[in-house]
Amino acid sequence: MWQLVINTSHKHLSIGLLENNHFVDGIHEEAFKTQSEMILPRLKQLLENHQLTPMDLHQIYVGLGPGSYTGVRIGLTVVKTLTLVNSMEVYTFTSFDFFLPLESGTVLLDARSSRAYVGIKSNSKWTFQGILTLDEVKERLIGPYFQDAQLIDMKAMEVSLSKMCENIVHHSERCNDVHALEPLYIKAL
Repeated sequence: MWQLVINTSHKHLSIGLLENNHFVDGIHEEAFKTQSEMILPRLKQLLENHQLTPMDLHQIYVGLGPGSYTGVRIGLTVVKTLTLVNSMEVYTFTSFDFFLPLESGTVLLDARSSRAYVGIKSNSKWTFQGILTLDEVKERLIGPYFQDAQLIDMKAMEVSLSKMCENIVHHSERCNDVHALEPLYIKAL
């Protein structure tokens, strides 16, 4: 069973190809403000490298955010389009679940204006998911740190695309109506 993971919520374009929940190949490259131009050629090349077409895919996993609102919409649009040509199962996940495949830690995603989307996980449970000022973030930290840790002068832990993709097939929700999918947009309080 072939599976595809797409996350466009951050400055990276992340596309993973899995077979029976095991990572086969993928693309994880910086694409800040160029995801719309890059996603289809990269997806086409990834599938061609394995002699696959969209018709060979059985499941697709897509990130809902939080993160770049436009970026998330790019991923959702590609998934909605793919399901028009192939009625595959669709699953959704949050950026926090994608970027933190461990039991504990803090995910920081730049929300601009000295703010960050923050997910804090402890003992495999999310204790906080929301938007905070950078000063508020410093008061709540649980290491290790993932993604935009430089916002608070910390070093981010690197996680492989294979680990993120294999984790996400176990931390996603089945979507029954792909056309009703919308980005997860977290607003400041």
